[in-house]
Amino acid sequence: MMSSLKSRYQTTIDRAISFVGIGLHSGEVVILKLKPTTETRGIVFRRMDLPRPKREILARQYNVSNTTLSTTLCNDFGASISTVEHLMAALYGCGIDNIIVEVDGPEIPILDGSAKDFVVNIEQAGIRFLKKERSILWVQRTVEVHDGDKSATFVPSFTPSFSVSLDFPDTAIGQQSYSCDMGFSEFKHQVANARTFGFAEQIDALKAAGYAKGGLLSNAILVDKHNIINKEPLRYKNEFARHKVLDAMGDLALSGYPIIARYQSHKGGHDLNHKLVSALMEDPRNWRLMTYTEYTDLVGPRLVAERNWQDSSTQVASKMTGRSKVLQHKI
Repeated sequence: MMSSLKSRYQTTIDRAISFVGIGLHSGEVVILKLKPTTETRGIVFRRMDLPRPKREILARQYNVSNTTLSTTLCNDFGASISTVEHLMAALYGCGIDNIIVEVDGPEIPILDGSAKDFVVNIEQAGIRFLKKERSILWVQRTVEVHDGDKSATFVPSFTPSFSVSLDFPDTAIGQQSYSCDMGFSEFKHQVANARTFGFAEQIDALKAAGYAKGGLLSNAILVDKHNIINKEPLRYKNEFARHKVLDAMGDLALSGYPIIARYQSHKGGHDLNHKLVSALMEDPRNWRLMTYTEYTDLVGPRLVAERNWQDSSTQVASKMTGRSKVLQHKI
């Protein structure tokens, strides 16, 4: 279960933390500050380089304005903040519901291309509990979106999980997949440090279009057909698939709630993730919003029953194994 589901009450960080880095696409140096808040509005971005009335951007799916190579949010005044997905995934994975994100430019710094540094610093900052109970978005019906042979799906489940598959033929990536039942330990050690990636043959065109100006071998995996250009080895054999889980977590967090469902995608990305969350939210029959208490009352008996069944199965298997050893000894 996600770390964000372990507490009945909503959270914020206990003390402010800061980061300095470059924007992956803008190439500009960015100063980022995460600040605790007593309000329960969710994740609020503040563009500190803009006039006060125009600077706030709420991290919600309906504020997504662009999904080309990253996820961009925009408010009613036209102020935007891009490449929010890694930070959003870190906050979601660490169980942070409410926070103020101050940034002095239009893009979140890419750091090492993963969410690792965000997670480490959020852990060190600590968690403060607020007085409002957490809400849960439980998916009640299968929701699926397609774009050619690409797909993204929510399947009803009592606990959240992720399953992704990629297919980049004739490249060093090839076919990859990764699945997990997402708890904090799984997120921190198996997903959070998976880096973003790009292709060498696309760099010139991307930069000409205004993207990837800050792309470096220190913040992305660069694939040149059948070769990895980085001197640092891959952190996992399927690091590319794991990074897609990281991106999906950040994009799904823009619903504003922990989503209880099995997420599945094939060749997915930011655009499909946004369309999937939008398709989920647009029909109230697809979901049920409940309090943390209601959710635990719902899943508690089922999980206890599952645990008892597993324990019984283990005992039976143990007895059968012991009996087998006795029979073998007699023979």
